[in-house]
Amino acid sequence: MQYNPALDGIRALSILVVVFFHCEVPGVGGGFVGLDIFFVLSGFLITSLLAAEYRNDGIEIGRFYARRALRLYPTLLLLVAAYLVLAPLLWPTDDRWLSAVLASTYTMDYAIAFWHAPLTIAHTWSLGVEEKFYLLWPLLLPLILKARRPIAWLVAAFLVASAWRYFVNGTWGWAQAYFSFDTRMSGILLGAIAALVRPTISRRVFMIACVVLAVLIALPTVPSHRVDEADMWRITVAEFAAVVIVSYAAAHAQSRFLSSRPMVYIGKLSYGIYIWHFPLVVLLNRAYGQPWWVTLSATLPFAFAMAAICYHWVDAPIKRQRRARLGSLVGSQ
Repeated sequence: MQYNPALDGIRALSILVVVFFHCEVPGVGGGFVGLDIFFVLSGFLITSLLAAEYRNDGIEIGRFYARRALRLYPTLLLLVAAYLVLAPLLWPTDDRWLSAVLASTYTMDYAIAFWHAPLTIAHTWSLGVEEKFYLLWPLLLPLILKARRPIAWLVAAFLVASAWRYFVNGTWGWAQAYFSFDTRMSGILLGAIAALVRPTISRRVFMIACVVLAVLIALPTVPSHRVDEADMWRITVAEFAAVVIVSYAAAHAQSRFLSSRPMVYIGKLSYGIYIWHFPLVVLLNRAYGQPWWVTLSATLPFAFAMAAICYHWVDAPIKRQRRARLGSLVGSQ
């Protein structure tokens, strides 16, 4: 796949919204929709990548798993290690070993939904949602692409997943509907549909989607307090708005704002920012009751610094070694 800087710009906007939301910045009470954008973007990118592999030499599942593990696991393990060291001092009431196991095995999503796991690194629930997608999708996508009407199957899966979320919310509650993989896969599926269809999005429709997301973000209800059945519709609306924005950015790689250097760099750091920001938010905002501006002022530079360290000193060397090994393999053939 050809690199598209505008998609990194979308990552940048999404992670900033999520951080502002977690810091409880006024006017960003609906900032949780930033994760819906991430889910749609993941579905779009991974499906685009796997579909291209499928059309060429076929999907090499083992290599795909290895790439995902090398991209995601090192930074996560660094967070878990830091948490295990610091938890006795900063979060003494946490069951730190349980939290470490749940985060490392990508099972935090169901732990929060059904067991009320400790909060400090509970943000790794979204990583659990995406990791299950990474595990299943290389196996399922070839079967879907071989079907007579693959898009129809994906649309049906999206509708079933969305309906299932509403049913779970009404039957068991918002936590089970909000945090679990089976109830949050709808956005990923919508991104997958867009990757295969590649819809043409006009600038006017793109701007409308941006306004819709801005309105959703500005809504005052905070899901960590209460989400009812009506609020579940906000997730669906956010998913549709996100797929419009992602599809537009995919066709406009050189968007002046999204592909600008600052936005692209923040987008490249977005995974690390997400990994590192939340424990400090929990410490400052929830444990010590600091106002939002203190929490934000401390969290942003800390998360950016840790993300930059992980990106340049962990991710980049691993990527160089992987490319060097691939080059040597190609050269020997």
